[in-house]
Amino acid sequence: MINENEIPLAPPLLSAERITVSYGKFQAVSDVSITIAAGRGGVGLIGESGSGKTTVARALLGLIHPHAGTIRYRGQDITSLNRVDRSSFRAEVQPVFQDGNEALDPRMRVQQSVMEGVKSRPSRETRASRVAQLLADVGLDGKLATRLPHELSGGQRQRVIIARALALSPKLLILDEPTSALDVTVQARITALLESLGAEHDLSMLLITHNLAIVQQLCATSHVMFAGRIVESGPTTTLMTSPAHPYTRALRDAVPQLGGLPPAASSQMWQPPADSGCAFRARCPLATEICSAQRPELRAVDKQMVACHHAEKARSTPASATTPNPVTALTLISGDS
Repeated sequence: MINENEIPLAPPLLSAERITVSYGKFQAVSDVSITIAAGRGGVGLIGESGSGKTTVARALLGLIHPHAGTIRYRGQDITSLNRVDRSSFRAEVQPVFQDGNEALDPRMRVQQSVMEGVKSRPSRETRASRVAQLLADVGLDGKLATRLPHELSGGQRQRVIIARALALSPKLLILDEPTSALDVTVQARITALLESLGAEHDLSMLLITHNLAIVQQLCATSHVMFAGRIVESGPTTTLMTSPAHPYTRALRDAVPQLGGLPPAASSQMWQPPADSGCAFRARCPLATEICSAQRPELRAVDKQMVACHHAEKARSTPASATTPNPVTALTLISGDS
């Protein structure tokens, strides 16, 4: 597990400053700010499906442009990069997607996929050696280089995607649910692999997930998103042990535990986000009149930044009182995830 105190302070590698992204009239992301430092260390972006995590990832990769706010890479606005700098940005910031079936071309063999983004044209021997090394780095046998994606297991496909990202010697990996399509044992192996690669290659990572166990292992700091906004940020360990937003606690308590059943479903946990005031108020047992009248802004509460009128009360209230039903806390909402 990475401790935020073990990561030396470093200048921002990639930062988003109050970005907003809309699809037509639907505002998928609102006023989101994230900073990712250079060097080893992970930043987590946590939230249920539809909270806007993937939209943030696409914006950070330059695949979509925010309607407001700024995204900077090494201090430069990514929308104003010249051709050379944009090429460097594309190489140094690499995505790792969640579904190997969609991320890999079914007609391309592993060796072709891994080297697809490399602009230079090395000799066949050099190419084969490079592919073998990359596959070895992610724990795969070099003999798999001639296979097609459908001839690989889910875990092997995910490792190939990671190897393809490493081929360009990136500085930052943006991982969008990299283990969600895998079984538990393979998830653990991929998580351990990412941790070791981060240390070996001095990689920064943005991990987008709803799997809190992976976040705790890989990320020193984390942000929690709900309905397109960040509702809590801070050291990952603090968010998990002492959450100050009822939604963060709901996510934490939704993790299945052996030896017990969750409480009976509460109808309020199926409510969509509110259009005014606090978006979480329809589900929140601590909601009061001010939650309907005024949207809470992020403010400092101890080590965290929290968007909740009752953050102090949420921290001091037992979990059973702030989480009506931990399982249905992960209710799907409309919109892009």
